[in-house]
Amino acid sequence: MKRFSIVNKGYNIEEVNNFIDIVIKKLEKLSADNNNYLQQLETLKKQATYNNPSNNIDSKVSKALIAAQETTDKMKELAKEEANLIIKEAKENANAIVHEALVNAQKTEQEYELLKKNYNVYRAKIKALIESQLELIANDNPEK
Repeated sequence: MKRFSIVNKGYNIEEVNNFIDIVIKKLEKLSADNNNYLQQLETLKKQATYNNPSNNIDSKVSKALIAAQETTDKMKELAKEEANLIIKEAKENANAIVHEALVNAQKTEQEYELLKKNYNVYRAKIKALIESQLELIANDNPEK
């Protein structure tokens, strides 16, 4: 499962772009492989029409063409499945990252509220201490 770094305003764009580039390259390779298999199939079809028309050869060519077509279909299906898995994994990673970011935001908010509360408590204590010191100084004043 691919994880992306979280930066100030969301995901690390460079990491996400690199991951997308990897997915694109895999899909392009699968597409190129598929095209290669299709070309091979066309070549076999052309060879079958130009070869000796005896039944034995035709039968072998037909079987080869069927096998090639089945292989091509399987490759297409596997490519689709792999693409779907990659997309699903990317979505799961994105959801996990968003969830983690929300949890971190909640923790930060709680920490902020606790710091704010502690600040107000200490401020009140310091204010009370200063006021009591001023009262002591005022009571020690010999002019009274």
